[in-house]
Amino acid sequence: MPAASLVVDGVKPEDAGSAFGLLQTTRQLGGAIGLAVVVSAYAAGAVPGAFVPGAHAAFLTTAALAPLAFIVTVLAVRPRRNTAAQSA
Repeated sequence: MPAASLVVDGVKPEDAGSAFGLLQTTRQLGGAIGLAVVVSAYAAGAVPGAFVPGAHAAFLTTAALAPLAFIVTVLAVRPRRNTAAQSA
C-alpha cells in the first residue's frame, strides 16, 4: 500500500486507475526480468561436479542487483520540490 499511495499521490482522480495499473505492470515486469537475470547467471555459472552448480554466480548477481534496486528506489521516492512555493 505505501507504494500505491506514492504512485497515486498528485495524480488526478480520473488518472488514478492508469497510474495504479502502471505500478502493477512495473512490479510484474521487474520481478520477471530480475528472476530471468538470476536464473541466466545460475545457468551460465554451472560447473560440472559442483555441489550446487551455478549458485555462486547467481549469488553474486543477486548481490549486485540488490544495491542497484535500493539506489533506484531511493531516487524514485525522494521528496519532490514544490515549485509553486519556491517561486512565491
